Amino acid sequence: MGIVVDVNWLTEGDKEYIEIGYFESDSELLYQDEVHGSILEQVDKAIELIYFKYMRAKITYEGIYRRERCFVPDAALREAPLNAICHKQYESRIPIQVSVYDDRLYVANVGRLPENWTLENLMSKHASLPYNPDIAHIFYLAGFIESWGRGIEKICDSLKADNLPMPEYTVHPGDIMIKFTGPEDRIVRVNNKVNDRVNVHVNDRESALLNYLAQDPGYTVTQLAEMMNVSRKTIAGYLKTLKEKGAIERIGTTRTGYWKIK
Repeated sequence: MGIVVDVNWLTEGDKEYIEIGYFESDSELLYQDEVHGSILEQVDKAIELIYFKYMRAKITYEGIYRRERCFVPDAALREAPLNAICHKQYESRIPIQVSVYDDRLYVANVGRLPENWTLENLMSKHASLPYNPDIAHIFYLAGFIESWGRGIEKICDSLKADNLPMPEYTVHPGDIMIKFTGPEDRIVRVNNKVNDRVNVHVNDRESALLNYLAQDPGYTVTQLAEMMNVSRKTIAGYLKTLKEKGAIERIGTTRTGYWKIK
């Protein structure tokens, strides 16, 4: 079962990699990356790339305090690719794939459940039976994983602690996929027109400004001016107009507050 570990393969990582793509829809891939290096390095590299380029944090404010929250917590996002690496059928030479959408994320790999296992076995407490025990042992020695088969339990616990939906597993004869779904209060729908959410008419520039505020309600006039390549005076005018239209309101002070889209 599994493959024999080649130390050079583990450290050089020439053949195996993680593929990450951002999708606007199932049929429209907007951009993608490949994460190379040793498999010991790939997990951290992939997680960093997902957080900084692919999955946008929902930014909210509680009084003057800013909160950034994604719909997949750190522990779950780390455990999912670790599980995939330990259970992947490497003879397929097909990369682990992470598909990111505005409101969901999938981690898929070519693999299979242990013999006579069902999805129910997978989701309940079980012994550690990785497809690649040598690779799993390397990750165990490196402190990445435990030896108790608690990966899925840890994923579910982290989601539950953050009041997020439980993951959905899909098991096909040749691959296994986990799906994380984001609740509406954690989703940043950058590719949708924000003016669809408001009940007033806005022009293209005002709509662009609303999209920026949807990403981060705490953006300053200076930051907005730089991103939209216009003057601070122009941004102030847009904000004043949107406020008069009832599309936004200012919460808090000029220095410590934020804009709320109605």
